[in-house]
Amino acid sequence: MRAVIIYTKGPAWIDDKPFWEQGLHPHRLYLVDVLQDRLVSAGPFTDHTGGLVIINVETLEEAEEVTENDPAVLEEKFTYEVHPWKPLEGLFVENG
Repeated sequence: MRAVIIYTKGPAWIDDKPFWEQGLHPHRLYLVDVLQDRLVSAGPFTDHTGGLVIINVETLEEAEEVTENDPAVLEEKFTYEVHPWKPLEGLFVENG
């Protein structure tokens, strides 16, 4: 199964700073180290309000556990939501 983790600004987020100035390097290293081959995609929102991670997991509890131990969550830079997710196979939407 796949899970989507939606990170949003937490109490320790500094509103007048972009994501690259929030001290999120430990968060990135944690995701790379812990998720390794389970990571499908990840990245920040360009409006500097958080980010999104898509991972392969056996259960949603596994995704919750990974996220609860994320340094950015522990430092309250992010809050999060975890959702089960299934991509639509074969869907292509053309822009314009």
